[in-house]
Amino acid sequence: MEDYQEVFDSYLQGLESKVGHFGYTSLVSPMHFTHYTPRQVTSDYTTRGITLQIFSFKIANISLDLEWPLLQWPLKVYGVVAARDNVDRKRNVLFHRQRDNFQEITQEDPFLCLTGPSRAISAESPLEFEVQLKLKGGHAESEDSVLINRKGHFGGYHTDNGLYTVTFDNCLCTAELSLQKLYRGAVQATFLRVGIVKGSQSPFSYGGRVACSSPPQEDVVRGSEGPAAPTQVVLLDSRYCAGGKMPIGEEDGYLDLSRHVVSLELRTVSEDSEELEETLKVVVEAYSPGGSVQAAVMVRPQYCGISKHKCDLNGSKVKITIAWSPIISSAFTKKVIL
Repeated sequence: MEDYQEVFDSYLQGLESKVGHFGYTSLVSPMHFTHYTPRQVTSDYTTRGITLQIFSFKIANISLDLEWPLLQWPLKVYGVVAARDNVDRKRNVLFHRQRDNFQEITQEDPFLCLTGPSRAISAESPLEFEVQLKLKGGHAESEDSVLINRKGHFGGYHTDNGLYTVTFDNCLCTAELSLQKLYRGAVQATFLRVGIVKGSQSPFSYGGRVACSSPPQEDVVRGSEGPAAPTQVVLLDSRYCAGGKMPIGEEDGYLDLSRHVVSLELRTVSEDSEELEETLKVVVEAYSPGGSVQAAVMVRPQYCGISKHKCDLNGSKVKITIAWSPIISSAFTKKVIL
């Protein structure tokens, strides 16, 4: 464990000479060009290069053979998981919890509840992922222990479907980050609002879930105990919320999403057409003792601007508002932000 820690500490010290403090987070907005017209967006400050879609992060297994520290499920986890790309070399946080807001994960459900990325992640080198996770012990912080401190470099070897797993391991555990490379010109979609239209009864008495996929994947209707599809981005799942309840405003009906930003490819319906294909599928699901109910809406992406959509979930009207923006390049941040 000491060798792992020394390597990680050396990496963090090297970062401080480049970005100030290693903990500084990216301030680049995912909606920087939302209110531009397509002709106003200069190609000098945007990129159509390869980007990443982040699906999930899980503790795949833990070592049960060690005499000390003794690890056993469930785990009370807190800390940071982040990406650091060439756009601004600052942390793009995927998961961040303080000690007093730890997440308890089990062997049956070992996934962390992700809250990021806060903007699209560029796959151009250099690209690293950082994992700093601790386990809450007793009442005092001195009783806590380090679960894993590791850096992972994403080289991006080729796969037929663009799906990848980045593995982080030490003598205590193995963690896995699931992601996908998006090769075609991509944009980022920021979910501003998902909520129930006034006058509609909330279908989330037993909780629910909001997820999306791109390109559209088949979604399996499942009970509230089942996992998300491996190629879905989960924006909100009440299983990870306080009391297992859906965080919804009593007055406005809007849901408090855990994640907001996804990336998706721009695909035309045919080679000789400029019309874009519907490459984003949004699924809203309501849990119930008798089985879950789903509603889905297909969304056609935009280069910039704001789009609004509706779907019917078991008689309740759900409204969705999405902001669109091309992806900022490192050339923009070097000239305008840094």
